[in-house]
Amino acid sequence: MSKSGLSAELLEVTRWNDVILIRFNRPEKLNALNLEMWMLLRDALSKECSGGGKAIVVTGSGRAFSAGDDIEAMLNLLNPKEAVEFFNIVRGALETLAMCPKPVVAAVNGLAVGGGAEMLLLVDYVIASRESWFSFPEARIGLIPPVLLTLGLDVVGLRSSRKLALMGYRIGVEEALRLGLVDEIADSDKLLETAYERALELSAKTTPEAMKALKGLLYLRYSTLIDVAIESLATLCLTESAKDRMRAFLEKRFKP
Repeated sequence: MSKSGLSAELLEVTRWNDVILIRFNRPEKLNALNLEMWMLLRDALSKECSGGGKAIVVTGSGRAFSAGDDIEAMLNLLNPKEAVEFFNIVRGALETLAMCPKPVVAAVNGLAVGGGAEMLLLVDYVIASRESWFSFPEARIGLIPPVLLTLGLDVVGLRSSRKLALMGYRIGVEEALRLGLVDEIADSDKLLETAYERALELSAKTTPEAMKALKGLLYLRYSTLIDVAIESLATLCLTESAKDRMRAFLEKRFKP
């Protein structure tokens, strides 16, 4: 355990020349993000966005970028106080990601689902391996994808956002590229190398001050809506209908 009481093993932070690599490291759970991981991500981003590196690359261990919010962790939220605490930490991590004054590149090494896919809407550049796939299945467990339904409207469009949110089906990397969720496709063995190159290219384009101003203006357009959507998600998470569907998923009675 780290000095903060959090297990840093769940989130690896390393450096390659001037690029900081943040890697989700919970492969046995497909890098699903529980409260501890969201806190680690928020804290790592806060530190590295103001640290010495020129850019940041985010990726996952194993066969997943991230399966999004840990369903068991959400099922265990028992009252509004717990739900607000959980989702305030999620919101803080997402906002830190969106507002980082350094370029942030996502290297999607496999599946990106739910909150893991929504993170891609907040970074500056997304590179995905050819084997990657994406899904926003929250509605099938009685929840909503808050970033897709706000910022995502301008990325993939109203009709596509609605369809992705309601249907929850998988899309492959080529479809994700066409929709604008992905910026570039790379072979798996070249994924991180390409991500490092793009991160350094982006960092050379402008100054941290201009990058901070640019991201601040872009995020300002969506921040209030995202806050409202996350509040709605916290409320939905406590409903019995959502709890029933989360239990059914964990008991393998259906797949979202």
